[in-house]
Amino acid sequence: MGNTAFLPLIFFLICASPLCDAEIVKHEPSSFVRDSRLTLQLRSHFLEREQSSATDALGWAGGGWLEYRSGWAFDTVQLGVTGYTSQKLYAPVDKDGASVLASGQQPYSVFGEAFAAVRHGAQMLTAGRFLVNQHEVNPQDTRMSPRTFQGIALSGKSGAIDYFGGLIGKMKTRNSAEFIDVATVAGAPDAVNEQMLLLSGNFVPHENLSLGFSGYLIKDVLTSTYVDLSNILPLGHDDTLRLGGQYMRQSSTGANRLTGSAFSTSSTGIKLDWLRGPLMLSGSLMQTGSSAAYRTPFGSWQGYVCRIITSFNRAGEQVRAVDAALDLGRMGMAGLALNGSASFGSGAINPATGAALSDNTEYDFTVDYRLTGTTWPEWARSLWLRARTARLEQRLGGVLGTITEHHLIVNYTAALK
Repeated sequence: MGNTAFLPLIFFLICASPLCDAEIVKHEPSSFVRDSRLTLQLRSHFLEREQSSATDALGWAGGGWLEYRSGWAFDTVQLGVTGYTSQKLYAPVDKDGASVLASGQQPYSVFGEAFAAVRHGAQMLTAGRFLVNQHEVNPQDTRMSPRTFQGIALSGKSGAIDYFGGLIGKMKTRNSAEFIDVATVAGAPDAVNEQMLLLSGNFVPHENLSLGFSGYLIKDVLTSTYVDLSNILPLGHDDTLRLGGQYMRQSSTGANRLTGSAFSTSSTGIKLDWLRGPLMLSGSLMQTGSSAAYRTPFGSWQGYVCRIITSFNRAGEQVRAVDAALDLGRMGMAGLALNGSASFGSGAINPATGAALSDNTEYDFTVDYRLTGTTWPEWARSLWLRARTARLEQRLGGVLGTITEHHLIVNYTAALK
């Protein structure tokens, strides 16, 4: 459903869905009907981008989503539907590109989720349109609505492993109302419509040790594998060290329909966090292979250095980064948190020619305030205010180019049922 008003239809479906099967209502009203949930998520996002060598971008949108989840009929079956919308508040046509609206600064509305789920014990089978958050395939919820996916998935828990397996055919990007083939999203020609086979898991053998892994395959288009490891080392008193490592490998596959020729690349990273009370300091190192940039068609880049403006995943790029986070809520200022980072990338090349690309430096700063303090009334405590600013400096051959972004984001969640 494109740029149409979908809210009345959602309410109709919510009211009508329990009546679709009179036997369910007759025998199981306490779960399917009584335990159903209706949640309204309101969001406003203002983004201004100033660029020294390209057209500036500016957009301010309002909207969010309305989510319905039935209860579990016979403790087995659940239905869900979520309608997303982004409506223009202020968005000059000549400053397109902020991605808070659809292309051309157009509003959009879409049923991003519409699924049926069946569960047995700790296992669940889901079919339809739904969210996926599995390492390299994720919602990338950084504008007005997340990426959602269409297909079938089996997820659950077995011992210390949380697992996910899915066959995904289509995807909606974060600022679009259209579901398109995942092969097309990856960049393959329109005639290629192969589905994605996705396998993913998280293994926690000990409370201080975790291993994440995933892999996806789109036949004749693209394959990608991701692994990460995190180990927490308590130092006593209020000090903790957390050591992380990650490795990703990506390549063409089969008939090489993505670029017409074979390619492969990889990215490796290490990260060290030091935590003391409300403070966390981090240092990261990453290196991407020189044969190709690392592609991120299905969500946010999962490298340790994924920033507001850029992801530092170009071919040959080496990046060093420092982060600092302060939870002022633990110092008596409930709901207030600060986060800043500085990232320094060098050595990136054009993999086709070997020519040097710019050395990139990005500075990010984020302020989050959640009205969680007891002095706020109950209805206000789900309000989340976020302000973000970022500056990217690109240096090549003695020439400096800059990109600056400012974000103001308001989120408010209300349980309507």
